[in-house]
Amino acid sequence: MSDLNKWLTTNIEDIPEADVSEFEKKQLKKRILGQRRKSPWLKNVALAAGIAVAVSTTAFAAFPSLASQIPILQDIVSYFDGDELIFNHFSEVAQPIGLEETSNGATITIEEAVYDGTSVTVAFALQTTTDLGEFPNADGLLEAPWTRGSGSVTSMNKVNDTTYAGMLTMAPNFLWKAPQTIKLKWAPESFTDMETGAKVEGDWEFTFNLNALNSVKVPVNQTVDFEGGSYKLDELRLTKLSTVLAMHKKDIDEDRYITDWQLVDDLGNIYPMHFGTGNESQLQFTFETLDPQASSIRIEPLIKRIEHAEDDGVPIEATIIHVDLR
Repeated sequence: MSDLNKWLTTNIEDIPEADVSEFEKKQLKKRILGQRRKSPWLKNVALAAGIAVAVSTTAFAAFPSLASQIPILQDIVSYFDGDELIFNHFSEVAQPIGLEETSNGATITIEEAVYDGTSVTVAFALQTTTDLGEFPNADGLLEAPWTRGSGSVTSMNKVNDTTYAGMLTMAPNFLWKAPQTIKLKWAPESFTDMETGAKVEGDWEFTFNLNALNSVKVPVNQTVDFEGGSYKLDELRLTKLSTVLAMHKKDIDEDRYITDWQLVDDLGNIYPMHFGTGNESQLQFTFETLDPQASSIRIEPLIKRIEHAEDDGVPIEATIIHVDLR
């Protein structure tokens, strides 16, 4: 068995815990981070955000095991089906957080979170007597220092008359190399029922640190050439949460060409792109974690040429890259 396969099949219990100090409506969730019309990656604009804020007395509490004390919060991810989650293996690798704040009678609880070196995903709950409908919209960005902006998406589902489960994913565009430990701040401003206008506001603020998951780097060092330019594929970064494809682009007119990406392994599994981040030349695209039994993958660029903003585009040929994982 290869070192990569051994690592991917390691029992999660054998991985040491990292020290920690302190998902837009249902229909928009899973790939909203990657579905901008002209650019499928996130640039310097936040696409969606956060959670509720309220003014008045703010109570704060941190619990070593919040789920054990408030049963309705147990396993927040279980309130989302597979199609709603960006990462299907979130609960297997997430770090416990256990932070809670109450403001204006509404309580936000952060249960757990994970950082894969590229993106952050947080599981939270909101408790309020205000009826916010089935899928509230949250306002308030998750922030990280030393970034050039970020994109984020928040999904929320109603659990019962007073409780909502939430998943927030944020992909920061780091100014420099992604840090091993990321410091995060979340000061949600409001939660709103977009159908009725009902809103909960408050004055919550959370700060906590997350250590990056262990990863394996697989060199690619190949180029995708097509009529509109080229992509230099640098490497794949594999974790138990996600697969990240890092690359550079050259001489591509984004007003005329749009690119999506997918991975296909030798077992027949297809991994659509979830979202991406980057700048004018350097890009990163995130996919689901690979099947540990896969021994190779194809990296398939799905490129279309467009004439105007409303054009569905014409598919064009591009190089498919093969990568051995063994």
